[in-house]
Amino acid sequence: MFRTRFFDALSLLLPSGEAFVIDAISDALQAHGGQGLPSPALREEALRFVREEAAHQRAHRRYNERLAQSGVPVAALEGRVAAAVQELAGLPLPTRLALAEAFEHLTALLSAQVLEGTAWLQGNGREARMWRWHCEEEVGHRHVASDVARALGVGHARRIACLALAALYLGIDLSRLLAGLLWRDILSGQVRPLGLLGQAARFALRTAPGVGRIAIASLACLFPRRPA
Repeated sequence: MFRTRFFDALSLLLPSGEAFVIDAISDALQAHGGQGLPSPALREEALRFVREEAAHQRAHRRYNERLAQSGVPVAALEGRVAAAVQELAGLPLPTRLALAEAFEHLTALLSAQVLEGTAWLQGNGREARMWRWHCEEEVGHRHVASDVARALGVGHARRIACLALAALYLGIDLSRLLAGLLWRDILSGQVRPLGLLGQAARFALRTAPGVGRIAIASLACLFPRRPA
C-alpha cells in the first residue's frame, strides 16, 4: 500500500510539473525570434524532449483518471499542485529554464534508481510498465534541459538556487500528497496505522541507498564543471 501510494502521489505531481517544463523549453525555442537555440541539433533534441514530455503528461493523466475512479479526489489534489506551479509561471525565462533543468535533473536521478532494481518498483503490471517507460525516457533525455539552459546563458548560481528551490517544492508537495492519500486509506479502513508504519519503514530501508545516491549526485551539482 505505501509503495503504491508513493507512486500515486508522484503521478499526481507530474502533469502540472511537466506542463511547466514543456512551456519553459518551448519558450526557449521561440526566444530571440526563434534564434534562441542556434544549434540545429539542440533544437531537434529540444523538440523531441517536448514531444516526450507531452506523452508522459498524457500517460499520467490517464493514470490519475484511474485513481479518480477508485475514489481518490484527483481533481482537488491536482488543482493544489497546479496552483503552486502557476506561481512559478510568471518568472523570467532564465529562471524558468533553471527550474526546468532542476526538475528534470531530480526526476532523472530518481528514475535511474527506480530502474536499478526492485527496491522502488515491483511487478510488471500496467502501471509498473508505464513507470519504467517513463523513467527510461527521463534518463535518456536528462541532458536536454541543461543544454538548453546553458545555450541561453543561464548562470551557475541561478541554476544552483533553482535546484534547491525545486527540491524544496518537490519534497513538500510529494509529502503532502502522500500523507493525504495515506490518511484517506486509514480513515476508510483499507490499512491499519501500525501496518502502514511497517510498510513505510521497509520501503525506507530498501530505498535508502538510492536516496543517498540521489543526494550525492545533487550535491555534486554545487561545483561547476571545469572545461576538459
